[in-house]
Amino acid sequence: MRIGELLLKAGLITRGQLQVALMEKSIYTNLRFGEIVALHGWLPQETIDFFVEEWPKLIQDKEKRPIGFYLKKAGLLTEEQIKQILKEQWQVNYRFGALAVLNGWVKQETVNFFLQSINPNALKERTRIEKATLSDIKRPTPQSRKPSKQSLASLKKVADPEDLAEIDLDLILILMRLNG
Repeated sequence: MRIGELLLKAGLITRGQLQVALMEKSIYTNLRFGEIVALHGWLPQETIDFFVEEWPKLIQDKEKRPIGFYLKKAGLLTEEQIKQILKEQWQVNYRFGALAVLNGWVKQETVNFFLQSINPNALKERTRIEKATLSDIKRPTPQSRKPSKQSLASLKKVADPEDLAEIDLDLILILMRLNG
């Protein structure tokens, strides 16, 4: 797979950015595709280099590592962000990728790409677990704080794990309260 297609599949560039970079590549033949993307500021060179040089080896590696390892190697998360996610993960018992998305550091599409590439069954298993967990949400009692109709409507969106990138942090707190 070519680097442009890979970055698009990972949700790191848009189809429009891919088209512009390919067009410019045909004009500036001395520049590589990744250099054009980096010059536009769409991605850091570190991320492009990771996908060109390291990614092909890492996905062939039999020893699979936590998703945070790959996101850090790709320059998509810093050590500080990883520490914060691990701390939050311990407190709220959410998956690493979900917290990275909820904090706005990566897109859900990017997390899905890494999970699918590292372990194709991981994404299916994660979805099954999250749907089962969300179906066990307790309904609020009269004594508990009642969310607004708008919040309840938004909570219905949570049932689909693919929409994690759109969850409002206030809704996370409501979900935590509902789970007791």
